[in-house]
Amino acid sequence: MQLRSRKGSLVQNIATHAPRNPIYYTNQITRLLDDEQLEERLRELTLNVESESFSLASDAVSPETTDEYQVYEQYVQELENKTAGYQKVLQQTQNVSMGLINVNKELEEISTSTRDFCSSIQPLKRAAEEESEVYETLEDYLSYFECLDSVVRKLNASSSPSAVVRESFKSMLKKIDASLEFLEKHPDFKECESYRIRFKQCMIRACALMASWMSSNLKIIYDKLSARVTGLAASSANSSTQEALLYNSFASDSSAYFSVARELTSRCFKRLQPRYHQELLAIVNDCYSEYFRTREKLLYPIIADQLNGTHDQRKPLVKYIQDNLLYFTTLCVNEYNLVLKFFPTEDLDIIHKWLFHLCEPLHEMLRSRILRELSIPSLCDCVILLNKYYQFEENSQEYEMQFKDVPFDKLFEPILQDIQSRLVFRSQVYVEKFIVGYKPSKDAFMISNRKKSIGTEDKNDALWQSYVENFTASDEEIRNLLSYYPPLVRSLALLSRIYQLVNSTVFDNLAHHIVHDCIISLQQAYRLVKNSENTLDTQLSYIRNLLMLRKQVQTYDIQFITTETYLDFSGLTDLFKTLSMRKDFKPHTSVITLALETVPKIVNNMIDARAELMVELRNIIKLFTQSACQLILTDCLEVTEAVSLKNIELRTNVQSHVPEIYKQVCNFVGDSEVINHLMEAVQQFSVESYVVFHEKLMDQIDHGRLPRQTLAEIMDIDVFSNLFSETLSALVTIS
Repeated sequence: MQLRSRKGSLVQNIATHAPRNPIYYTNQITRLLDDEQLEERLRELTLNVESESFSLASDAVSPETTDEYQVYEQYVQELENKTAGYQKVLQQTQNVSMGLINVNKELEEISTSTRDFCSSIQPLKRAAEEESEVYETLEDYLSYFECLDSVVRKLNASSSPSAVVRESFKSMLKKIDASLEFLEKHPDFKECESYRIRFKQCMIRACALMASWMSSNLKIIYDKLSARVTGLAASSANSSTQEALLYNSFASDSSAYFSVARELTSRCFKRLQPRYHQELLAIVNDCYSEYFRTREKLLYPIIADQLNGTHDQRKPLVKYIQDNLLYFTTLCVNEYNLVLKFFPTEDLDIIHKWLFHLCEPLHEMLRSRILRELSIPSLCDCVILLNKYYQFEENSQEYEMQFKDVPFDKLFEPILQDIQSRLVFRSQVYVEKFIVGYKPSKDAFMISNRKKSIGTEDKNDALWQSYVENFTASDEEIRNLLSYYPPLVRSLALLSRIYQLVNSTVFDNLAHHIVHDCIISLQQAYRLVKNSENTLDTQLSYIRNLLMLRKQVQTYDIQFITTETYLDFSGLTDLFKTLSMRKDFKPHTSVITLALETVPKIVNNMIDARAELMVELRNIIKLFTQSACQLILTDCLEVTEAVSLKNIELRTNVQSHVPEIYKQVCNFVGDSEVINHLMEAVQQFSVESYVVFHEKLMDQIDHGRLPRQTLAEIMDIDVFSNLFSETLSALVTIS
């Protein structure tokens, strides 16, 4: 078979003009490999290739002139050539892949070697870093020690106190602070304690220099102002001029002083360890003391003039206290603001103590006036004047707002304590004089006293006067005030004045004793008149006074029961009586027994005024009930032959005496509820007495001592009770 050139063959053309769509080309090749109808498919392939803008070479053989297997052979040949090329490329690719694998292995070996190298040099790296850090730290540590020589030289060279205001001195202080803090944190360093002591000495020396400068600066200020202040005091200059001199001129040089004081106090209160606090605090306190002494020398002459100028025995105590409180309030505020211009607010307690010391002349002057004050109303007014400083509890938000700068409650507390102590003492004297020492007369409970005017003794009693003046004529009990038992009214006047002006426990103790003494005085007065002709009036007057006392005491809410402790010498008194009567001792009495019997005993007596008042009220109500019933029943409940006539008399007594008793009760007692209770008690006691009488009568009838028809001639128990009730109901309706 003649070999044909493959140039310009279909396979060559397809190879040189690859189709745009490789998927389509692949599908066409797959169909060509099929043996059935190969020629037709080749023609279709040719047509398709031509439709895709592929043209055959100019020397291509026409399909009519080519052998039917020529195209196939060319295609196969070209395919073989391409396959050989692809095989070559594949072989090269495999070679490249093997090279890459080898390179990857080499890189992995290099990486492993690198990691091993890094692991081997890591300790060396850490050691180098540690050495570098130690070097830097050592250089820093040495700076805390090396600065000691320069600090000592500067301190030794600082012979003048004015050096403390220079920036170099402040820089030196910072070095000392840093070195001390460092040594506190590293106590294990060699010779650390020795260096710490030397730096501490430097700190003390530096603080002493600052304190010396502050003292000399204050002396300069004082020397500049003292002569002018003395001249103003002698010339009686006005207060504004004195204030400008004492505060504005004094504070003109405070900025430099404050800067040094801040450096000093900050090292005492903030920056250093507690071991240096006490020594530095002593220096700071000396500075405060020097400042306060300087201010005292300037202020005390003016304060003395103020106290002496307002001191007048004829001036009321309240007015005297008020004038001086205003002056000292302004003084303390001004002094507080001035101190803050010279010292930072590191220790307010020492400033408050200084203000308290500044007020001590006022305390002493007022104490002498208070101890001479006799008027209880005046003392009460003084307490009210000072109570504005004690309206809020300590540490509360309101308290902090009111006393955020100057604690006036602490400054004026001694004055309040003196006034309250004097008030309690004068109250006790008042009780002894007007209640315990009162000598009641026989007409003390008489209702006629209602119109009595105030006597000379009452006019001299300022407490009585102030108590009466507070009442209005519209109140029924107030209009009848003078008809009450005088010690009772004085007791109420005293309680009303001192209420909430003294400590609650002190007031409760006083109230218990006042009520107790008042009840004792009432009992004494009642015993003088209880056997008078008009027993009901006396008893009702007693009830009226006790009701008034109970009503007023309830408003004071007395909480605590007081304990009265005293010594009982009754055993010793009995021994004296035995000796005076020359009686012989019992044979078995030993010396020890005799001594034990004569030893004074401690007696604790519990005083509860409320319970005592209620017991006394119940007792007198019981006596009144019995007296009223006796007036109504008389001898009508005696079981005799004339029982029928007596029963008629009893009916008449109920209808006549009950209205009289009711009218008497209404005259003395103004409370309708109390009136009803009293009349109900009278009714109940009368009915109970009538029940006893009825039982005795039945017993006499049963034993045949009285005829049975007698029972029909007297009132039944229910009839008697209804009669009493109807009589009372009619009285209540009319009233």
